[in-house]
Amino acid sequence: MPPDRQRATRIVRVRTGCWSCRRRKKKCDEVRPICGGCMRNDLGCQWPTIIPGRNSGPGNDLSRVEERRSSPVKVIEEVEPSQVVQSPNSSIRQSSVSSVGGQSPILGEPLNDGITQSQVNVQDETSVSDRRDSNLSIGSNTCNIENALIPSIPSTAVGNMVPRTMSMLPGYDAESYTLLSHYLSTTADCMANGTTPINPFLVQIVPLAFTSDLLLQLVITQSAAHRAFRRRDESDAVAQSHYTKAIQLFRHGVGEFIDGRESNPLMLLVGALLMCFTETAKGDMTGTIFDHLTAANTLLVKLLAQSDATVPRELKDFVIEYYVYTASVSMISVDARLSRQLFLNFDLEQRARELLTIQYVGNLCGCWLELLLLIPVIFDLGRQWMMEETQIIPTADDIAMFASIQAQILRWAPFPSVESEVYLAGLIFQQAMLIYLYTSLGGYKYAIDGMYRGIIQTAVTEAMSYLEELSPNARINSGMCWPIAVVGSCLEGLDEQDRLRTRLTAMSSHFGLGNMHRTLQLLEAMWHVPPSEAGPWNICRSMQQKEIWISFA
Repeated sequence: MPPDRQRATRIVRVRTGCWSCRRRKKKCDEVRPICGGCMRNDLGCQWPTIIPGRNSGPGNDLSRVEERRSSPVKVIEEVEPSQVVQSPNSSIRQSSVSSVGGQSPILGEPLNDGITQSQVNVQDETSVSDRRDSNLSIGSNTCNIENALIPSIPSTAVGNMVPRTMSMLPGYDAESYTLLSHYLSTTADCMANGTTPINPFLVQIVPLAFTSDLLLQLVITQSAAHRAFRRRDESDAVAQSHYTKAIQLFRHGVGEFIDGRESNPLMLLVGALLMCFTETAKGDMTGTIFDHLTAANTLLVKLLAQSDATVPRELKDFVIEYYVYTASVSMISVDARLSRQLFLNFDLEQRARELLTIQYVGNLCGCWLELLLLIPVIFDLGRQWMMEETQIIPTADDIAMFASIQAQILRWAPFPSVESEVYLAGLIFQQAMLIYLYTSLGGYKYAIDGMYRGIIQTAVTEAMSYLEELSPNARINSGMCWPIAVVGSCLEGLDEQDRLRTRLTAMSSHFGLGNMHRTLQLLEAMWHVPPSEAGPWNICRSMQQKEIWISFA
């Protein structure tokens, strides 16, 4: 007997029983007219007139094929072992690619432990290529198998169909894929301010996330926190569950890094920064973001100490921008009278200044990175004056430093190549920086109608006029909480306060970011204090009184 005929004979494993049991390779109890297997699974039970292997010839084989073709009931086609695509996991679960909301990626029906509806055409067995070219048919000429429970069905592909058990990311459920989709379509856009056409939260973060369980979990967590706040559901169980898991993974990663089992700080650094922005998305009020920021500081120093060849230049630039932006705008939340903490040390500041030489424009710092780098300088200057128990007369060096900072701010201008919205945002930051500098002299009393008060109100008026020109729905607003808080803390008129209140409400509704809502809550508290106790240097005191510890990142 030829070898090919021998192989064909060995494939026939079930030599007796109905056609359905043979095709499914199930033992048939041969009860006629409907066997037990077909009755349990609600299948059409058909019996051959000639048992294969007994007086079977070419004519008889053809008659059986014609009989199956003309039969009104179709059965599931079996595939030879050589054509089976095995899934990485043996258990049946939902597809990671195309299943949404617990639905089958094939028929759109709910997925159970087995198959609830299967509609498949029977193809000729003349060749393997015929089976590869076969297509699923859903219509009147198919078999409708309802309420069938087949727990023993293997995780295989029929023909060229992708098995529903295959997963790009094993171990993640359907809800995780929904959150990942939400991140890609919504969260990433809300986090980036749209300054450049390339969104680093997609181009830089997502590829890293697919190489690290920690980063992928943090991306999903950030998306869950953002979605929960958009729904105004702070008790969202899914968001809380992912947040808890993310914290556990991050702590585990930090432990491995401390123990020396992980030498590359890149993943942990990006993880710490993602944790910062998760707090931004959820509108955390407990100051947790400052713990993540402290961890990111140490990890960034370690990363920058490594060779530049170990990390792509674009990624390193984005990480530096990420940290500098978050650290700078978070500094206003620290009480300069009580703390000497600086989130941005001299070495990190110098690495950021290197970006200025190439006129760096980013999706967090826009085109005003130079202004952000002045925040620690102003903070240090104001702290020296405020920490003195008795009022002192400024020295010549103090006056020179103050004048130098003011000249840098006034001399600064947005890059002419940026879009109009980015240009306007830069001008708003410029006026906010002037307010922050002028109010650092808060330890000195000022006359109600004096020049000091006048220059502050001029900067406030200028900033408010620029804000009026900028739509609250423009993407650039995602990074505007810091200047809005600085300007808003100095507003005295009810009309101006109401305009800013309306703007922040619109921004919070459009972007769904928690820090925008918390910024409004904080300003509402500051608008009820006397003007002498307002201003950006008193924001930290209002945080303490109202227990709203936030960052403006």
